[in-house]
Amino acid sequence: MTYIEEYYNFLLKNPDKACHKVLITYQKLVNDIKKPKKVSFFNEITEENETHTYVFDEKKGNKPINFIEKYCRHSKGRWAGQSVKLELFQKAFIQALFGFVDKDTGIRKYKKGALFIGRKNGKSTMDSGLANFMLTKDGEGGAEIYSVATKRDQAKVVWDEAKRMIKKSPALTKRIRCLVGGIFYDETESFLKALASDSNSLDGLNAHFVICDEVHAWKDKNLLDVMYDSMSAREQPMLLETSTMGTIRESVFDNEYDYFSEIIEGYEGKSDVVDETVLPVIYELDRPDEWQDEKKWYKANPRTRHNKEYQRFKRQSK
Repeated sequence: MTYIEEYYNFLLKNPDKACHKVLITYQKLVNDIKKPKKVSFFNEITEENETHTYVFDEKKGNKPINFIEKYCRHSKGRWAGQSVKLELFQKAFIQALFGFVDKDTGIRKYKKGALFIGRKNGKSTMDSGLANFMLTKDGEGGAEIYSVATKRDQAKVVWDEAKRMIKKSPALTKRIRCLVGGIFYDETESFLKALASDSNSLDGLNAHFVICDEVHAWKDKNLLDVMYDSMSAREQPMLLETSTMGTIRESVFDNEYDYFSEIIEGYEGKSDVVDETVLPVIYELDRPDEWQDEKKWYKANPRTRHNKEYQRFKRQSK
């Protein structure tokens, strides 16, 4: 059973822990695994109309998961120095992002992923692990990996964590150079850098993987557009938006949230918006008053490590 199916089954058996958007998203993903279908769309990166039959390749979906758990280590707190063990919801998300590929070419389906989630759910750890994977093991020569935010201090959060992960891992330390100006993987002449809108220049970028962190704090869409356009020369690039929920209204986050919500509504036929190149996963309460019910908090905070229902589900599934 794939992590996607395992997670979906867990949510079905624990409805109080599944917000509607997440449930519908994973229902769609499970259907796509079982019944691959031909899809046609306009690719904004290549600016061409394309038709693909996408299938699920579990081996490709598991590759970044296995890399993170084998090579990446925690750098802070009680877990410092220990191997990263991803949560089920993280594995399901990563497996979906990387596992759906074109039947003929093997090129990834998703060009953009979005994970909107509550605080303290391992977002930066996952981002940093993926950055290190894309730097070293995605098979891309001269890969340019960027951790991006409107302010350099925020952009460096993921970059710093990726660097600490490397320094805690003997296997990665041998192969990767961590300097003040960037993290370098000489075998493929690739690098990982932190980038902000106030950087000297955003011209000439040729991004392979972009992490846009804490999008809720972004006030304009220009940086997001520049980074997405910078991927146009790559064969299978990816932009990942991760964020907690914000309070800045009429901002980039609101626009992205509305668009991603319409994509999810399209899975049910409630919206005309269809975008098969984007995978949005939005963790939230279904109703404002649910914040008063502790049982419903899981909807926005899906960590399962110390969750009794999840441990019971795991035992029953064996």
